[in-house]
Amino acid sequence: MKALRTVASAVLILLGASLIASWAVGGVLVRTVEDGTAVHGIAERALATDAIVDAAADAMADGALDAIAEAGVDLERLGLDAAVRAAIEGAARSDDFRDAVLDQIDAAHAQFAAEATAEDRAPAPLLIDIDASGYVNARIDDVPGIGSRVPDLALEPVPVRVLSATAFERVRTGYRYAELAQRWGLWAGIACIVLGLVVTHRTRWFLAKAGLAVGAVAGGLWLVLTWWGVEGIARALPGGQDGAAGEALLRIVTAEGVDALAGRLGVVALVGLAVGAVALAGALLMGRRRA
Repeated sequence: MKALRTVASAVLILLGASLIASWAVGGVLVRTVEDGTAVHGIAERALATDAIVDAAADAMADGALDAIAEAGVDLERLGLDAAVRAAIEGAARSDDFRDAVLDQIDAAHAQFAAEATAEDRAPAPLLIDIDASGYVNARIDDVPGIGSRVPDLALEPVPVRVLSATAFERVRTGYRYAELAQRWGLWAGIACIVLGLVVTHRTRWFLAKAGLAVGAVAGGLWLVLTWWGVEGIARALPGGQDGAAGEALLRIVTAEGVDALAGRLGVVALVGLAVGAVALAGALLMGRRRA
């Protein structure tokens, strides 16, 4: 019976330590979504994909040509439709346009947070609407023989697909896990450790074991993050990198997020190890006094 209680106590300690570590990870993920860091990183990776940039370029060019036609300028008769399209599509593939899109996406991070947390959202790609009017007007002004003839255009927002429907649903599911861990992970972890204290028949070493377990789990994740990056932690999650939690971690955590995550795991590990070391010294001292 004593052996069974010892095993049960050890399992509860490890479970509690893991939940506390999940609280640390979940808090960083939630914060990166709320402050816009996550959507910036997602958009940055999307804009490095040729297919997504090409789709945005086509949408911008189509919208501009339609608006010019509605303004009464017949580009086809002037023989300038191909030149205007080429100018707009070429501009959409430039670094300046990419930076302009990222600036707008930073300002629209609340849209990403709302869609990531919406409970009744049907599965669909994540689209961020970009106002390209000013950028398109500037490019048209640079086209010889047409800039002075076309008034400033007010284009419909251009949707930029930054995540596919499948990827975004996994991110949404993973975010719900992160939010749950941020809200309840710490308290659930502490509750498991307290329950382990109730179960165990040897309380002298319990606090030392609990503190060292928290330090070991959080420190182990810190080492994995330091050596193998976010991919290393994602592989250790249920479902691996293809699971909802792994997908969310890989999509949401940017370079800045890695630093924040490493810092938080490091603090939790140090606190756990410090508590464990003090409790271990106290247990040893108490044993000597009894002897």
